[in-house]
Amino acid sequence: MRRAWQYWRIKSRTGTCGAVFAVRILRHGNVLGRGVVEGGRLFHEKYDCAARDVILSREVHDGRSLSALAHAALCAGGVLQDNAGFMPRRRLIWWGRIMRFIVNVLPPVVVFLLFHPASWRSAPFLVLFCFLISAVQVLTFPAVRDAAARARQVILENQLLPPSEMDAFQKALHGASLRHLAAPLLDCFWVGWLL
Repeated sequence: MRRAWQYWRIKSRTGTCGAVFAVRILRHGNVLGRGVVEGGRLFHEKYDCAARDVILSREVHDGRSLSALAHAALCAGGVLQDNAGFMPRRRLIWWGRIMRFIVNVLPPVVVFLLFHPASWRSAPFLVLFCFLISAVQVLTFPAVRDAAARARQVILENQLLPPSEMDAFQKALHGASLRHLAAPLLDCFWVGWLL
């Protein structure tokens, strides 16, 4: 995460924004029929397998920093995985559907239990909620690393960035992939504070 913020202030010499950079990665990766749209919040960029769109936050979509390009490249790497028939990613689609159900249903239950007179009884449910979120994030981290590797390979082979920027970009890409694990750490801290 620190790396992601560190390279947020460094502009790429190419002058390319995140949306255009993602499109170039997809084009050089021989991926057709995918769109790049603006939406969502910062650090919540993703590839929507159902809509077949890369969804980038405004900061990444229009950003020209190395971190913005790294986050766009990470999402484009997810498209490369899907296009190559990466089986773990296809399984993650079902994981994502299950997690969306859990995330939408459990918070109201947790809030109810938290403000219930016997609030100490809600502790196991809070721990379970944190564990489910953290488990999915940790289990899917290898797929995130693979997406970053696929995007990096396309960028290197087609020289989408100048060689002088590649070292800093790879560090920013590494930081972008590590943010995938930041959510469960924050969840654990939140649950610990509530308990």
